[in-house]
Amino acid sequence: MTAIATIESLLASSDRVEIDMNDPVIEPHVVEIKKARVRLALSQNGIGAELPPPSSGSTTMTIFRIGSVRTPTATSNEKTGKAPMSKPKPKRYQHSYTPPAVAKDAIAILADEGSHIIQLVGPTGCGKTALVRYLGREMGRTVFQINCRGDMGSESFLGEKTIEADEATGQNVIVYQKGLLEQAMAEGLDKEGNEVGDPGILLVDEVTACPAHVAHVLNRFLESDDPRRTLVLDLDGGRTVRSHSGLRVIIGGNTVGRGAIGMEQTAYAAQLDALDLSFLSRVRATIRMGYDRKVEKRILAEKIGDDRVSQWILKYRDAIRGHIKAGKLMTPFTTRHIIDIADLYRIFGDLAKAIYYAAVEQLLPEEKALYNETGVAVLGKDLLKESVQEDVDYM
Repeated sequence: MTAIATIESLLASSDRVEIDMNDPVIEPHVVEIKKARVRLALSQNGIGAELPPPSSGSTTMTIFRIGSVRTPTATSNEKTGKAPMSKPKPKRYQHSYTPPAVAKDAIAILADEGSHIIQLVGPTGCGKTALVRYLGREMGRTVFQINCRGDMGSESFLGEKTIEADEATGQNVIVYQKGLLEQAMAEGLDKEGNEVGDPGILLVDEVTACPAHVAHVLNRFLESDDPRRTLVLDLDGGRTVRSHSGLRVIIGGNTVGRGAIGMEQTAYAAQLDALDLSFLSRVRATIRMGYDRKVEKRILAEKIGDDRVSQWILKYRDAIRGHIKAGKLMTPFTTRHIIDIADLYRIFGDLAKAIYYAAVEQLLPEEKALYNETGVAVLGKDLLKESVQEDVDYM
């Protein structure tokens, strides 16, 4: 049997099993289960696998169905005589993470020997950052994240000189504070630059908001195909830094870096400028992301648990996104909106109020009317009438 088939057979009679990795049933498959691609395949089949931290000395592995209530079950190796560890039921404000289908391709690219640069593109709230964090967990790598903005300086990447008090003398001394780029490059290296541990992943998010003078610095860093990238720090006396050969770079944004090429992209005012084509040419693969309807349905099932209410929310979502695709609305209706509506419904038990607080007040004035009309048509609820007070002057 394959590793996946073996795990599925162990979960045939229980949603959660704790098993010693030395157990003859699972021991032949442990090496495979430790591979990110196998755990990704399991998660896509609704199965999670938790391996003990190497430093713990434990050999107990936990397998479970994602979204199930985690209660104590009998371990499949009862010769240990140890009672299985119980885990608390997930809180209703939490939900399990389901990786998108593109996660498998992203892992394959990042795991290759070549230092390939990935660009993640998608609308706000579609899970780009969550995906990178998932990739870091699956590959056992630390993620270093920097969010670009129009007023940032190159010191955010390269570091800067600062004044600190010397503990021995009490005198002020000038020291060089490492930037995030050097920190990511140094992950997995010892002081001599030898590769002794796992490398990092550098996420440059909202890259299309990066000002030109900073993008130029980043472009210089990315231009080499050598997996051990080089950085010269002029502010630190021309010191040269070399990265771990396994360092991988992911850039993310709402647009592909060619400026606003569609009406919906004009909503991202900080990302309307186009990146230089020499910068974009460094990207090996561009992965497009969007709002996963199956994931949103699963989130509602976990957070609300009432199929009837979940269906109302999904019908409202489909109607609003239909208006967006037709060009009648500009503001995105994101997966984050789905999560917020579910949480507020859990608090109030009132779907109209949940939608109003989660989405309506953030809208452009001309968009509110259409949201309200959709609420009446789909839910039979006048969102504004039920939430806006008639005796209050809103200025």
